Amino acid sequence: MSIVLDKVNYVYGAGTAYEKHALKDVSLTIPDGQFIGLIGHTGSGKSTLIQHLNGLMKATSGTVYYNGQDIYDENYSLKELRSKVGLVFQYPEHQLFETTVIKDVKFGPKNLGLPPLEVDLRSYEALKMVGISDDLIDASPFELSGGQKRRVAIAGVLAMKPEVLILDEPTAGLDPKGRDEILDQIAKIHREQKITVILVSHSMEDVAKYVDRIIVMNKGQAVFDDTPKGVFAHYKELEEIGLAAPQVTYLMHALREQGIPVGENATTLEEAKKEILRLFHK
Repeated sequence: MSIVLDKVNYVYGAGTAYEKHALKDVSLTIPDGQFIGLIGHTGSGKSTLIQHLNGLMKATSGTVYYNGQDIYDENYSLKELRSKVGLVFQYPEHQLFETTVIKDVKFGPKNLGLPPLEVDLRSYEALKMVGISDDLIDASPFELSGGQKRRVAIAGVLAMKPEVLILDEPTAGLDPKGRDEILDQIAKIHREQKITVILVSHSMEDVAKYVDRIIVMNKGQAVFDDTPKGVFAHYKELEEIGLAAPQVTYLMHALREQGIPVGENATTLEEAKKEILRLFHK
């Protein structure tokens, strides 16, 4: 198993008037190769949680294990951990700084102390993985579209060959086409590279379409942890904490209330389409 959180707590401003309990006794197991969606309203603890997974933040109490090792042990290498657990922040294009796309992607593997040939191979491979064409490799990253910049930033993390890829709202601010392109690329990378992917998102449609498992955060706690169907079956409870199910879930419930005998478990358009066509072919 890849990452285990054991009763992790995190308190901002401990002992001050601004003390806030951001994580409360969070215990989770994240096995190798899963595609996980992490959802919750603003302030629910999502961003705090993901920064514990690669040691950027240290728990006030509790422990995080990576491949069975306590990452808080005195001799544990956090630098090595961060090369294995890659974190792509929201609006990662703001972190682009080099004069060309390829130089920007090379920055991470260079810092690992790899030989120049290995740095080149990893960087070109990562750009190919995210769908950046050869004619853009020597372009300035600042001349790219928003979606292309996002892909270059993701390639910079992939070039370090992480075992876990964490993406914090990777489609924020993109138009629908750009959003679909990014998520399709991430799904392809997950499928082909077999790496663990943790997707932080506000879009219920996106997590329903792409992930295997959803973790719902509320007030610093993981309140639901199940398959998309299992989580969205609790859509009324989700509404109580400021979230919702995908629109198609509400549609199927509305059809059911009108006496149309469709199943209520559809969470994607494709599933709803199959369920409705099933009725016509009875």
